[in-house]
Amino acid sequence: MKKNPAKVIGGIALGAGAAIGAGVGFIKGMHKAIQSDDKTMPLFGLICPMEEETAPFREAMDIRQTTVISGLTFTEGTLCGQSVVLVQCGVGKVNAAVCAQALCSHFPIDALINVGVAGTTADDIHQGDIVVSSDAVQHDFDVTVRGFAPGEIPDLPVWDFQAATSLIDLAARAYEACQDEMDGAKFSVGRIASGDQFIAGGPRANAIQNTFKPAAVEMEGAAIAHAAALNDVPFVIIRAISDNADKDAPTLTYDEFLPLAIRHSFTLVCRMLAMAE
Repeated sequence: MKKNPAKVIGGIALGAGAAIGAGVGFIKGMHKAIQSDDKTMPLFGLICPMEEETAPFREAMDIRQTTVISGLTFTEGTLCGQSVVLVQCGVGKVNAAVCAQALCSHFPIDALINVGVAGTTADDIHQGDIVVSSDAVQHDFDVTVRGFAPGEIPDLPVWDFQAATSLIDLAARAYEACQDEMDGAKFSVGRIASGDQFIAGGPRANAIQNTFKPAAVEMEGAAIAHAAALNDVPFVIIRAISDNADKDAPTLTYDEFLPLAIRHSFTLVCRMLAMAE
């Protein structure tokens, strides 16, 4: 099993954070300042699992049109000078895979960014921190009884889907540019482990950490990565940590910390778009 220890940039202290709306206002101002008429700009696909994660992007966009495909609403427009297609996929791997495939099939996207919140089982990553995917695996895919490694998918050449280096580098540069807005949250690059389970500590969290060594644990990213890989679309997963999945007593509960985590991921992705070429 390949181990992917997280790389860390920046500080570790966490602040109280401001409301998401303040971030939306800032990004709208940035968007007006840098908006381009370049018709050759790349098209970014943005997938968020939950409405709380999707709303800040939708509110900050200049929307051109919406299209419903497979019950999912795809919103086209511009954000921070880039053409984007935004969609809420819903929770879980099946929802995420259906959404990612529809996005790849119906829109000529050049890159796919999955953005939202996640838990962590790593000791050195904390609430509010940003995790950017080095790769993504399914922690609940298990055919070990047939001789496969945990997470390994039969008949596929890979099972740990590698994020695009160019998008990882863009995220790192974006973090450096907006670090003052991140309330002291640190930036890590590491493995994302996805499964159709909300991990809230206990033996399962320990097993995931021991087997896969993830930086973040959530319910959609690996499925989106799988679909992106099959369609030859570069991808990256951006997750802000909302809870410590391996801790019995987190600093704040998931619901209490969710707004700040969403603001961190929103701010970073918008800065990525502003800096993209």
